[in-house]
Amino acid sequence: MVKVDRVIVMGTAAAFSEEEVRACTLCECRNLQDLNLSECFNVTDVLLQRIVEGCPCLLYLNLSCTLITNKTLRELSRNCLNLQYLSLAYCYRFTDEGFLYLATEKGCHNLIHLNLSGCTQMTLNGFRYISAGCPSLKEIVIDDMPTLSDSCVLALTARCHCLCAISLLDAPHLSDIALEAIAEVAKLRTFRTEGNNQLTDNSWKALCRSSQGLRRLHAAECSRMTDASLKSVASLKNLHHLDISLCHKVSDTGIQYLTEGSSATKLRELNVSYCSHITDRSVMMIAQRLCKLYHLNLSYCESLTDMSLEWLSGSSVCSLDISGCNIQDQGLAALEGICLKKFIVAECVYITDIGMEKLCKNVRDLEHVDVSHCVALSDPAIRAISFYCRGLVTLRMSGCAKMTDMAVQYLTSGSQYLRELDVSGCVLLTDRSLRHIERICPPLCSITMAYCSSISKVAALKLRPRVKHWEHSNDDPPWFGYNIS
Repeated sequence: MVKVDRVIVMGTAAAFSEEEVRACTLCECRNLQDLNLSECFNVTDVLLQRIVEGCPCLLYLNLSCTLITNKTLRELSRNCLNLQYLSLAYCYRFTDEGFLYLATEKGCHNLIHLNLSGCTQMTLNGFRYISAGCPSLKEIVIDDMPTLSDSCVLALTARCHCLCAISLLDAPHLSDIALEAIAEVAKLRTFRTEGNNQLTDNSWKALCRSSQGLRRLHAAECSRMTDASLKSVASLKNLHHLDISLCHKVSDTGIQYLTEGSSATKLRELNVSYCSHITDRSVMMIAQRLCKLYHLNLSYCESLTDMSLEWLSGSSVCSLDISGCNIQDQGLAALEGICLKKFIVAECVYITDIGMEKLCKNVRDLEHVDVSHCVALSDPAIRAISFYCRGLVTLRMSGCAKMTDMAVQYLTSGSQYLRELDVSGCVLLTDRSLRHIERICPPLCSITMAYCSSISKVAALKLRPRVKHWEHSNDDPPWFGYNIS
């Protein structure tokens, strides 16, 4: 338990006794405003009743992953007059009837944030009751609910006209009807959906027309999104974050709309990973026109070549992910005049030690580097990273089977600020590497050594008390063809 002034956090405290919670709540916490009971599986309806009766000032209540029932919702509706934030995510034991209390009792009418993720037991009636009882609702999260239907969204928006943030991840059955209903009543600043193959260009046209103030749009794996959708997105005036990963129909034309749109000078984060039709031309337009772009994810865009990295030279990008792209040493060598802090190049199987050295010579401010499964890399690549990038904080090199103890020696000699290290699957590393790693604990606080078959359990366990996060196994790496079953 963590208690700070008016905040109590008991999250993941599954073994808390009723006596501990009751004593803390009733005796000391009359002014309690924030309470997190997430994953406290022994918290009962009776205990929650005592808590809400003794804490009239509650504003924030997180009950996610608990076993509460309709009885708790009844007590919340009776006692929590000021409650603004409520999470019931992954609570499976309440029913629609629990929300009927919201419409009939005096409490919870000031709710502005509600999280119902994973509550697949809810039906149309539940959303009707929420709409009637919480007309001031501004933010709602309904992720991981594949049972969510258009009718549920229509019921919710019947009276909830103040919504400005909606998250509908993993709601595959929603259609244009749902988004058009949202567009009619809401002025959104944040909208998130993912894994939907029903939403067409009409949805995005309606949403972008009604919510010109939209700042964050997450529309990953929406298979029917096309360039026409991006033409609508381009009309937004304050878009800061856009994720259209796995939208396979988006091409250079859509990116052109975006880079010539109203938010070209506002966009800070762009994720187009797995957009297979995007070419170097898109990267050229992104680099030239998105002048405030900080994070760019191009991972698994299979049509990109080394030329794309040449275009990014001199750009504003500080965080770049090109995992799984067909990039070679020439591309890495061309990347210069850019203040990269984070560089993810995992599974780029064509890059070699030579390319990494040329990159590090040109880009010396790197703090977070991921070269996982770059199978051609060996010790000289780590030598270059540690020698040129003195501010390195995180290094992930899992699956780099050519790395030896010498790589770790290079790393620990030059990277005095290193905090996180992942060497999983580096099968040539031995106990000698751990003796080098011990010398940088602290600042090193996280070490992952899964599938390190040449590092003994005894040596690995000696390191465990020195770090906050520790992981080790002697198993053979599955990506080498072992453990196929």
